[in-house]
Amino acid sequence: MNAQPVEPLPSPSRRRRTQRATSEELVAAAIRVIGREGVAAATTRKIAEEAGVPLGTVHYWFAGKNELLEDVVREIVTRLEKAVAMTDRPQGGTTAEELRAALDSAWAEVSGDDPGIQLGYYELTALALRNPSMRELARLQYRGYREMAARSLAPALVGVEPRRAAAIAEFVAVTFDGLALAWLADPERTHPEQVLDLLVEVVLQARET
Repeated sequence: MNAQPVEPLPSPSRRRRTQRATSEELVAAAIRVIGREGVAAATTRKIAEEAGVPLGTVHYWFAGKNELLEDVVREIVTRLEKAVAMTDRPQGGTTAEELRAALDSAWAEVSGDDPGIQLGYYELTALALRNPSMRELARLQYRGYREMAARSLAPALVGVEPRRAAAIAEFVAVTFDGLALAWLADPERTHPEQVLDLLVEVVLQARET
């Protein structure tokens, strides 16, 4: 009897790429479900169906829905940070112009996204705050926003006392977050351009105080 050839195992690097791709696909599927049906409807079963994989695949990569949602939160922050990092900053521009360009890039990411997905992020926060077992998820989300703002503002805050720089970054993060929610609730009477102009002014004044 002829021996059947044994298919070689994938290399460790190949396995790591496959694992990363699989988890990323599940996170992307979770975001789509959240955007379409809301956080409450985003069960692991529905996420698996959306990703086109068996339910067991979700539980292979994630201990449960909460752990998957943690990666969803990280992806939210990553998307915003990538948008800011790709900002086409004006050559020889002033600090105000560079700040405004970064804020415009972040706002374009929010306003250009599916409103259902943006609303889902706030649902996720509210759900986490109502469930003691999920409180850390809300902390993770807003810690991520603060840290992203701090990294993005760092060039404009060189020489500013560290605690004050952290407070300025937090102010920008919570203002931007509130602006996004107000825009979702009442887009016709929310004026992002004016708010972002004022936000730049406040940051510039705050760093000089």
